[in-house]
Amino acid sequence: MQVKDSIHVAFCISNSFARHTAVVIASVLESAPGEKFVFHVLSGDLQEQNKVLLSEMMSEYCSIVFHQVDRSRFDRYPTALEYFSQEIYYRFLIPELIQEKRVIYSDVDVLVYQSLRTLWEMDLNGASIAAVREFNESHEPGSKSEQGWSFYKRSIGMREESVYFYSGLLVMDCDALRRENFTARCFEDTEECVRTLNEEAFGAPDQVVINRLYEGEIVEISPAWCVTDAMKTIWKGDIAIRHFAGQYEKPWCNIIWNTSWPAYLKYLLKTPYKRESAAFIWDHLKGIVYSSHVKKGYRRGFLFGLRIWKRKS
Repeated sequence: MQVKDSIHVAFCISNSFARHTAVVIASVLESAPGEKFVFHVLSGDLQEQNKVLLSEMMSEYCSIVFHQVDRSRFDRYPTALEYFSQEIYYRFLIPELIQEKRVIYSDVDVLVYQSLRTLWEMDLNGASIAAVREFNESHEPGSKSEQGWSFYKRSIGMREESVYFYSGLLVMDCDALRRENFTARCFEDTEECVRTLNEEAFGAPDQVVINRLYEGEIVEISPAWCVTDAMKTIWKGDIAIRHFAGQYEKPWCNIIWNTSWPAYLKYLLKTPYKRESAAFIWDHLKGIVYSSHVKKGYRRGFLFGLRIWKRKS
C-alpha cells in the first residue's frame, strides 16, 4: 500500500488565538482519520505555556512546529479593522520560514469538516497559489462600498473583470513562491499600498496585496472550502470548511444571536484547553443577558440582544 505524504498546514496567530488554533487542529484531525499532518504555527508572541498545551496534541498523526516571527518587521504596517492585528501579514513569511514544497494556509476562525487531502493534491496547473473567490464579489455586488466591487477593484489597482480572492485559505506552492521572491514582493507592495491607498481600500491589507500581485494567476477553489453565514443562505452543497467570517459570527463572540459556539465547543473538548470549556459556556450564558463588543471603532452594549448604547471606542 502506498504511504501518503504528510499534509503541511500553516497558521499565523497571536498568543490570544492559541486555543482557537487547537480547536481547528482537532477538527482537521477528526475530518481525516489516519492522515498525517504537520502543523506550522507562526507567531511573534506565543507564550511557552501555550506551546506546551499545543504540543500535547502531538501524536503519530500530528506534529506541530513553532516558527518565531520578528514582530518588528511589521510595526509600521496598518491594521485598519479592530479585529485584525499584525499577524494577518505573517502569511507573507510562509515560503521563507517553512521549507516545504506545498503548504496549506488557513485562518483559525474556522472548523474543518472534510479531509484537506483534496486541497493538498489539487492540480495548480502551474500556478503558485489557489484560493476561494470572495463570496460577496459575485453575490452582493454593492456590499464592498456604495459603488460596488467593480469600483473597489479599480480603487486598489485591479482590473474590474479580475476575480478577487479571499486570503484566509491558500494552497501555496512554496517552491514556486520562493523562486518568485514572494515574501520580498509582498513587503514591497505593502509599502506601496500604505503610500497610495486610503484606509477603506486597504482594510484587508494581506488580501489586497496578494490579489494585486497575483491578479489573474490564482487558481479558484470551490466555495465549499469557505462557507460563511452569508453564504449558507444560498450554498446548497457540502461544507468542507465553515468560516466564521464576521465579528459577531465568531464562536467566541458572546452575544445572544451567535449560534456558532456549540460546534466550537465540541472540538474544544477534544483539546488540552478543555478545562476552559466551563468558563466558555458561562461567558455565552452571560452574553444572552448582557454583552458589549467593539465594531468599526465603536463599542456597543446589548441587553437580551438589543443594542442599548453605543460610544466611540
